[in-house]
Amino acid sequence: MTARHAVRRRLMGTRTVSIRATSRARPFGSGAARVLAGFALITLAAVPVLMLPAASEAGRSTAWLDAFFTAVSAVCVTGLTVADTQTQWSFLGEAVILALVQVGGLGYMAGMGIVLWALGRSLGLRDRNLIRLYYGAPSMREAASFMRVIVIYTLVFEALGALALFGGFTAAGVPPERGAWWAVFHAVSAFNVAGFNVTGADMVAFRDAPAVLAPMIALVLGGSLGAVPVVMGALRLGPRRMPLDAKVVFTAAACVLAAAACFIAASEWTNTGTLASVGAGDRPLLALFQAAMWTSGFSAVDSGLLHDHTKLFESALMLVGGAAGSPAGGMKLGVVAVVAVAAAAALRGRDDVVLFGRQLPRPVVRQAITIAAAFAACHFLVTMLLLAASDGIPFIDVLYEASSALGTVGWSAGATPLLGDAAKAIVMAAILVGRFLPLVLVLRMTRRRKPPVGAQLVDGVRFG
Repeated sequence: MTARHAVRRRLMGTRTVSIRATSRARPFGSGAARVLAGFALITLAAVPVLMLPAASEAGRSTAWLDAFFTAVSAVCVTGLTVADTQTQWSFLGEAVILALVQVGGLGYMAGMGIVLWALGRSLGLRDRNLIRLYYGAPSMREAASFMRVIVIYTLVFEALGALALFGGFTAAGVPPERGAWWAVFHAVSAFNVAGFNVTGADMVAFRDAPAVLAPMIALVLGGSLGAVPVVMGALRLGPRRMPLDAKVVFTAAACVLAAAACFIAASEWTNTGTLASVGAGDRPLLALFQAAMWTSGFSAVDSGLLHDHTKLFESALMLVGGAAGSPAGGMKLGVVAVVAVAAAAALRGRDDVVLFGRQLPRPVVRQAITIAAAFAACHFLVTMLLLAASDGIPFIDVLYEASSALGTVGWSAGATPLLGDAAKAIVMAAILVGRFLPLVLVLRMTRRRKPPVGAQLVDGVRFG
């Protein structure tokens, strides 16, 4: 904006000068763009390494599209693969994938949180609460320790999980040297909700091994909830003083987990290809394990043998996602909770939307509905494009694949290796959209408000 002011100087008359106000850099054009560019550079740098013959178990160079697909899936912590990780990649390839998963998960939690905190400094209280509820951005008071908390939370969780998994794998008969690598790999992959595995058959071989399934559940839930609700909410402030965003996360996660476990148990209890492949005493834990993996994509049963109605249920479940500020994708638990409460209020004929005794501003409700509608529209588009590009794959498996890609989950009914080049490109695009769409939407909806049409800005600054 250009402003004109009268400047009076003694014995020299009056002179009019133009002063151009400096424009602020847009948050998305500065911080977030650098984060996105960093993710892109890391991905592109990993592709040539994955293409090396030394990175392949067979000693042959991997096709660039398959290497690029794997790198995108790893850095976006998705877990969809065009080939089995254990048989396709050597130790070098597995190490590169694990590094991408760690950088993708930890970098996303830290980088996006800091970007949104920087954005929140210039916003009102309502908008700061909005981006924290939807995306886990720390408050100004918490920013100094935010990075340290995330790093410590991640490393401690992964270390404890690796120790527990090492004991579980060795108890299940895995040789110690292999069990050590498997423990580290799966601890990092599970905490970052990536879904990559190096067992050759996911967790199917350990479907009746509680010492393996229980640590995996804890790791995935720890990663899905994120450091902000757990450390800065429950542990630091306690249950009574827990902030609204932490209450929403824990309550929504508990509801989703319980509902999913009950549905999967009821639906698959007698299916000999899934839950009924183990004894009745092991089925409740197996059902709970499957339900807890809604953000990560690990599976202890063959997903291709699930009933179609179970696949349909899990297709919707994968779009829910995890907590704000966690490496999990999806719409986010905060968004789902706000939409559910708003729908319940509308059915009761009430205009006010109240959550844990606090009335939510109408813009917050509208923005939650916008995010949910955007995901629904993207899911419809991705499914339609995949159906057009995938011949011979059943509709329910294509729908399942679309949900897994857009939710950055990693569950697959076996359709990923059957995809052609065009379908692989669609899946990669869906993974990227699912990874960064919530951030883009939140940045758009919390940008600086423009004055109403017809409003006049009066500048009363005087120089003299």
